[in-house]
Amino acid sequence: MHLVIVCPRCKGATAVREDQKSATCPRCGRSYDPRRSRAYHRSEDPAEVARLVGEMNAHLERGFQRYEADRRAAEPKGIDVDGDLEAVVSRVSLAKGRQRQMEQAVGLLSSRAEGSFSSRELVDVLEAVGWPRHAAEDALRRMVEEGVVVEKRPDTYGAV
Repeated sequence: MHLVIVCPRCKGATAVREDQKSATCPRCGRSYDPRRSRAYHRSEDPAEVARLVGEMNAHLERGFQRYEADRRAAEPKGIDVDGDLEAVVSRVSLAKGRQRQMEQAVGLLSSRAEGSFSSRELVDVLEAVGWPRHAAEDALRRMVEEGVVVEKRPDTYGAV
């Protein structure tokens, strides 16, 4: 059985075995008796304990939303986004900055089964995350000019 506890010095979460008599914090290096610390979670599954330590640290650092965004971004890219622009919008909304949002949108739209997207789909996705329509259209035009995106057929684009 593993426990998730918090270091008394730096307030960072860590995992220890239930029968462990001393622990050293991986963040600050302090040695302490984990039996005197409160156990926030218990589990026998090491993967679950690792996830719980990450969530606890995120809560302690007041960054749980960022942790969730990072966790979702690290999920396998094989998520089915066929025809579901809402799934693309939710993934693109996690990206910081317009350049990153544009790259994410083009990548996700191009990764669908047909491997291409229309200008309307791209503009709709970018508008849903807060872009003005003209900025989304201009960005697509620039990406075509720079060779990042290719126009396969009239109004059908794909990533290079």
